Amino acid sequence: MRRLFPPTLFVVAFALLFATGCSTSRPTNRQLLETDYTQMTDQELLEYYRQLDDRISGRDSGSGGLGFGLGVGMGFGLNGGAVGLGASKGVGGDDPVEALRIKRNEVRLELDRRGLEPLPTEEP
Repeated sequence: MRRLFPPTLFVVAFALLFATGCSTSRPTNRQLLETDYTQMTDQELLEYYRQLDDRISGRDSGSGGLGFGLGVGMGFGLNGGAVGLGASKGVGGDDPVEALRIKRNEVRLELDRRGLEPLPTEEP
């Protein structure tokens, strides 16, 4: 059996750390959609509207959870080690952005009912 080349182990370890370390404290699409905005204070509601707007416009690239993707890649080896490149594209299904738009419209109506105006969003 062939020994794994140390750089290969490094690449695998880095990929695992990168995949698990990319999550942040920002809410996922699912969390945004499941939030009950009717119980929020005015300030929380304004922030929630901004989060929805950012996610819809792509300024915040959070994920809604697990997805299914189809990928194609290639790699090359050097002295038994390997480095790979790949790209993937998600396969159709429900459009999370459309669900976020619907939620944002509902929140906008709640803002209007409370007499609030959303703050202008900052351009990236």
